[in-house]
Amino acid sequence: MKNGKWSEADRLAFEIASLEEAVRNGAGVSETELGEAYSRLHALLRDAVSQMARALVRDVRTAERIANEFLERVPLILPVRAGAKIPCSRWIAGAVIEFVYHAFGTAQKALSEHDARLLESLADAEPHAPLSVDELDLIDRVRGVLTPDEFLVWYDYVINSYSVAEIAHLHQESPSWVEQTLQRARQKLWDAITIDKARRTKTDVFGQSLTWLGTLPLYDHSSVAYSVASNGTVAGVAFAEEHRYSDSRGNYATYIACAFRWKDYQFMELGELGENCNPRCAVSLDGDKIVISSDTCQLLWDTLHGVQRFEGNGSVYAMNACGNVLVGESEGRAVRWGDRRIEPLSGETPSVALAVSPNGRYIVGRIRDQAVCWDTASGVVRRLGTLGGESSEARAVSQDGTVIVGKSDGRAFRWTPETGMCALSQREDEISQAHSVSYDGRRIVGEALDEAGGVYAFLWTEEDGMQDLNVLFAHLRTLGATLERAYAISPNGRYIVGEGYCAETERKEAFLIDLGELA
Repeated sequence: MKNGKWSEADRLAFEIASLEEAVRNGAGVSETELGEAYSRLHALLRDAVSQMARALVRDVRTAERIANEFLERVPLILPVRAGAKIPCSRWIAGAVIEFVYHAFGTAQKALSEHDARLLESLADAEPHAPLSVDELDLIDRVRGVLTPDEFLVWYDYVINSYSVAEIAHLHQESPSWVEQTLQRARQKLWDAITIDKARRTKTDVFGQSLTWLGTLPLYDHSSVAYSVASNGTVAGVAFAEEHRYSDSRGNYATYIACAFRWKDYQFMELGELGENCNPRCAVSLDGDKIVISSDTCQLLWDTLHGVQRFEGNGSVYAMNACGNVLVGESEGRAVRWGDRRIEPLSGETPSVALAVSPNGRYIVGRIRDQAVCWDTASGVVRRLGTLGGESSEARAVSQDGTVIVGKSDGRAFRWTPETGMCALSQREDEISQAHSVSYDGRRIVGEALDEAGGVYAFLWTEEDGMQDLNVLFAHLRTLGATLERAYAISPNGRYIVGEGYCAETERKEAFLIDLGELA
């Protein structure tokens, strides 16, 4: 069904929900008026529902009978869904699957390794037409692996990205029931992993995936991902290795950096940054703007103008959500650029601005050896202190400025107005640093050393503390692969990027983790 008809169906569904409530309250709405509204909705939905039923059931006559029976039961389904202010276009596919799934259970069958990706491809409001044989076989298998309740909870959680509370409301059950049902589904499906060798991605049935990005053709020594947008667009750098000779040094290697934008498994080369430089990248909320900076070169890229050289005096370290505020340092002092104008943040040296909040109001970094936060609206400069030592540095800040992360005295920290600066780990001897925080402040990523001295990427949440990504995603890692540093988490908390060792290519490569659901 086309977008225009879906919009009309959404409007009519909400209207019917209001009419249903009016009928229940005796507000003067007749059953005839309500019936006519349902007839109009049936006419709008019939083609889409028939198509969905044919995708799920091979026999055409059976599919048509199911579609008719489903439409007859819409008055039982719609008040709960539309009454919760959920658009018809969002719940109709799941409701059809629910109806068919309850009507046509099958015997237990095992999922193949590539089934998860095929299942997710069926989650659109408009299923593929016609579906492939593999996709049709998948539906048959999935119906038998999970109970109806398990499947529906999994579908709402992973495909629709509903919260536990939303699912509990839709199913009229308690949140604990949803969590227990979800856990049962996880246990049954945990080993069903999708392996997309062409794209070098592994995906589990909860939509969580690990992708090794690879490198640029002429810069194939290694790659690093430094920033990621809410839609999974990545900004990073790939390196080429060249061997040279000088009388003073003899034979030596030098590394040439080239910035890239990665989206939908496609690289876009943005330009060289120099030799043995210290590159940095930041991407906007939507992935349509990127700022790239190194010791010798600074570039700006957007979808409208392509690559341009940054004309400002100084070094850029970060930008806000829409890309109109840049921050960094100039002549040893922290500065910000807005509308191409430079504004000093501090008169003290050395100082540097390392990150900025989405709206551009809060800027964090350091003055001399102390982490600071500049509130540009009030003019207040807040010094954040240390973890008991002599130095600290703020690396990232949440949307509202209430969560700031970074490192102090060799340890990753989280700062809030209520708690002050606190270490992310209770290990006194730990060496770690936090690089990025989601906009809501709930998820933090960075790197740490384990007890054997090996470096690992981590994800921190208040509920689970600091978790090693290598452990958290062990089922998605190839033997020998390691996730070493997590440099950024997307604004919505869904994607994590960084660098690690890819065992398949035997080199350092950029990685992208999809947590499979919105934060």
